[in-house]
Amino acid sequence: MADGTPVAGDVVLSAHDVSKSWGAVKALKKVNFEVRRGQVTTLFGENGAGKSTLMKILSGVYQPTSGELKLEGRVITLNSTVEARDLGISIIHQELSLARNMNVRDNIFMGREIPGPAGVDFAEEERQTRALMQELEEDIDPRTPVEDLRLGQQQIVEIARALSVNARILIMDEPTSALSASEVEVLFKVIRDLKSRGVSIVYISHHLEEALQITDHAVVLRDGNMTAKAPRAEIDLEWIVRNMVGENFDLGSPPSGYEFGPVALRLENLSVPAPGRQGYSVVDRLSLDVRQGEIVCIYGLMGAGRTELMECVAGRLASSGGRVLLHDEDLAGLSIAQRIAKGLVLTPEDRQRDGLVQTMTVGRNLSLASIGAFTRGLFTSRKAEEAIIDKTIREVTIKTSGGGAAIGSLSGGNQQKVVIGKMLATGPGVVLLDEPSRGIDIGAKAEVFGLLAEGAKKGLAVLFSTSEVNECLSIAHRIIVMHKGRISAEFGPDATKEQIMAASGEVDLRQHLTETFGLEICEVVSDLHQNELPLGPLGQAGGAFIAEQIAATPGLVIGAGHGRTLLACVETMPARRAPKLKLVSLMGGLTRSADANPHEIVHRMAGLTGAAAEAMPLPFMANSEADRAVLLGQKEAKRAYDLAGESDLLLAGIGTTAGEAELVTTGMMEPDEMQSIADAGGVGELLGHFFDAAGQPVETEATRRVITLPRDVLRTRRIVAIAGGRIKVEAIRAVLNTGLLNGLIIDEPTARAIVDMDRDTGPSAPH
Repeated sequence: MADGTPVAGDVVLSAHDVSKSWGAVKALKKVNFEVRRGQVTTLFGENGAGKSTLMKILSGVYQPTSGELKLEGRVITLNSTVEARDLGISIIHQELSLARNMNVRDNIFMGREIPGPAGVDFAEEERQTRALMQELEEDIDPRTPVEDLRLGQQQIVEIARALSVNARILIMDEPTSALSASEVEVLFKVIRDLKSRGVSIVYISHHLEEALQITDHAVVLRDGNMTAKAPRAEIDLEWIVRNMVGENFDLGSPPSGYEFGPVALRLENLSVPAPGRQGYSVVDRLSLDVRQGEIVCIYGLMGAGRTELMECVAGRLASSGGRVLLHDEDLAGLSIAQRIAKGLVLTPEDRQRDGLVQTMTVGRNLSLASIGAFTRGLFTSRKAEEAIIDKTIREVTIKTSGGGAAIGSLSGGNQQKVVIGKMLATGPGVVLLDEPSRGIDIGAKAEVFGLLAEGAKKGLAVLFSTSEVNECLSIAHRIIVMHKGRISAEFGPDATKEQIMAASGEVDLRQHLTETFGLEICEVVSDLHQNELPLGPLGQAGGAFIAEQIAATPGLVIGAGHGRTLLACVETMPARRAPKLKLVSLMGGLTRSADANPHEIVHRMAGLTGAAAEAMPLPFMANSEADRAVLLGQKEAKRAYDLAGESDLLLAGIGTTAGEAELVTTGMMEPDEMQSIADAGGVGELLGHFFDAAGQPVETEATRRVITLPRDVLRTRRIVAIAGGRIKVEAIRAVLNTGLLNGLIIDEPTARAIVDMDRDTGPSAPH
């Protein structure tokens, strides 16, 4: 902090030599931890490493046994979460803490209701709730009871509640554990927006590759000790795993060396009705066989019907048609307990609601499903029960002080192991697992998958669902992809991530644009609040790109086009001396608006870099083709024009042909001139050239008067466009179809709209 002014990267919250013990159990051992202003600090570690304990100390849930906390350099004591919240510290807990019998609005404002003239101002609370849901791109009615929401939506509500308090330090403990890929993408946009506002984020996740996308700093805990810390530039996946578990685990491969047995589980035209939507099936006439010794993975996005399928097979949900056969026996009418007795068990997705009894010990939770194995008449055998408990704790590697420990004393990952171990303890013939790795670290995940693989070798039939592509490509012999309640594809273990994601309906925007339009560079940036023309996000991304190019090649020749977006890029660029750099405007641009003037853009860049700048002292359009030739023959203009043709990198905006196009509003073109181009089929504009929707050039009397480089020269140059906004979707797609672009920096909503258009109509062939 310089002169009392907050600076991004300053340490805002820190823990010094913090320890936490419960009797002989030491959860944290003199940990030092720093949270930096406006940055994401990610905390990695195995289950039981102490991550959640440290976060609960930072948020006032626990008090440290020793050590101290400092906020803005001042020692603080947090005796409750309310005290922490008053200081601007908020936490999203790993385990959901919502009141399930209350609606979304009341959960978000519980304990801090907004007062109104007649009590609580429910209308204002509802308005703010709708705004939060809109920001998180989730269509959830504020008056919906939480118990009616699926798990991923409940996670969104938990996140919304934390965002609603406008915290300056936000702790996220496994915030994405129940989110789909698209929901994670939205959350990351929210995180980037919070960072830009100076909010500090502490992020905990077992999804290592996902966390690497968002982190600025990484800290690793192992057995209560901090074992490593480093900035993002110095870490990769191998670094994280090595410091977490000491070696690089993989998730295994499909077990082999044996023949599958007969069909153990058969689903025939199974349908499951959607709650509250008459006539609609969330699982629609699905048929599937799983053989003894076979491991089958079901992959799909949230809403694909994976969980409903699992719960119907296990007996928790009723079907509206079809049959479930276990070893050729129809299970119709059998309860969950009866299905367990016959050897069919389910590990549910929501361990807190469906998998654990919070008032029971670890041991009692483990033995609950196999109570018949140690019960004779009215009596239970304590010795037999303890044998089951000890064996399961050992095989599933649960970190606990023993079977008598409270289930709540375990980390989230170890609680998940208890749920899995409880079902495996029954000695099943068919095991169903819905998101079995939710909240489990990479080492524990490998162990669980290893257990399933060993079970398959002994004849166990395994059917598990996941929303992580990497898990599909681990131990599964077959991969079934679900989309909107049906099987959309089936693959063997040699499938690719791209094949699986495509079959599920999931699209990587950057990858799609890169592959479809042959781009070398593509960056899709967040846009939360500037939907019409997202100058802020595009300017930051574009400015960073330009600065990187200058730093990498000091003698670069850069040509610049026109427009507010390029100007926004220059305004975010840091000052950096580059005297060998050459700058040139790519077209005429004399106009009454300096903000759109390409000469202004190159001159501002020159001021930041100390580079020489050349400008074409000409209008955007000549009065006639003959005048154009005369103007370009002028000595100063010809020098700039020739340098423009030699540019190593051309920076361009993309314009529309609408009446309110920037070329018209800035006075570079007359409205009737632009209208003539639109009437000829023109949709998009790049560096003074106009194109139709298919990317074909559009020429009129007006376009032939534009003072710019010819298309054949543009085809030999490296062109990167920075463009976005809803009104430019068709224009950007038209320019992409030309094949002229080497790179594109675009905002996420515009990119998604272009991808959706390609899905509906298919891209035109580039020219």
